[in-house]
Amino acid sequence: MMGFAPLNPSYGSHASRGFTLVELVSIIVIAGILAAVAGPRFFNASTFASRGYADASSGFLRYAQKLAVARHAGVTVQIDSAGLALCTTAGNPCGDANPWPGPQGDTPYRIDVPNGVTLAGSATNFSFDAQGRPSAGITLTISGDTVRTLTVEAETGYVY
Repeated sequence: MMGFAPLNPSYGSHASRGFTLVELVSIIVIAGILAAVAGPRFFNASTFASRGYADASSGFLRYAQKLAVARHAGVTVQIDSAGLALCTTAGNPCGDANPWPGPQGDTPYRIDVPNGVTLAGSATNFSFDAQGRPSAGITLTISGDTVRTLTVEAETGYVY
């Protein structure tokens, strides 16, 4: 016999390498579903704004408590829909004559609510005494993509 090469006896015995078309298409479909469900959460600015404001508010309240202990004087936290402010008196809004300074010396020390986020409190103001105890327990509700709640315990002043 001329011109024919013998068949390779091991031709069909090894496993194939690579992906089949069905596997590739199914991966693309799964990735598309994940992008459609999870993508909007990553590209929504209010998600980051509300979480960031909740974290900043928690730090703000802890700073107010530590400032009261360090200064041996009462520190009042003013709460309104525009944000939080530190003041020496309980009158709302905090006047320009009696604000407490912030950690970097900025006066008045205030954090404003970002766009797309709302702030509501169970009171319009409360204060920490010279030992860091709050005048009352308080709850702040920060709404954006989800509702986040900050609580100041009435006895200890613990912020969570």
